Amino acid sequence: MKQHPLEGKTAIIKFDSGLQFRIDFLAERQLRWTSIRPEDAGATDVEKIHIEEYPGGIFSVDWIEASGLCVSYTIDTKNEFVKSFMTFPDENYRGGRRPFIHEGSFHFISENGEPDLTV
Repeated sequence: MKQHPLEGKTAIIKFDSGLQFRIDFLAERQLRWTSIRPEDAGATDVEKIHIEEYPGGIFSVDWIEASGLCVSYTIDTKNEFVKSFMTFPDENYRGGRRPFIHEGSFHFISENGEPDLTV
């Protein structure tokens, strides 16, 4: 039984900052992110996530990476949009954390990489 509605889904995110990811929503409230920018050489990791669903196809997905990077996505699946708020350690900023905000497109894809129109 699925633990949340996005489990088993895959998406492509392209942020206005230039960052681009393939996101795989896995079982046991996990997410695999993989950079799809050539300069990142396929950087990837699996994260334990907190996920909440809101009316209208809106999801909040949050995690903390081993590096201390905190990531929070607000995903609007109906309008294919994502906004991200991240913080990472930087003693030159208030609270010792530097914020980074970006937004972009969010598209579900099928196993063959084509748009997933069943969602």
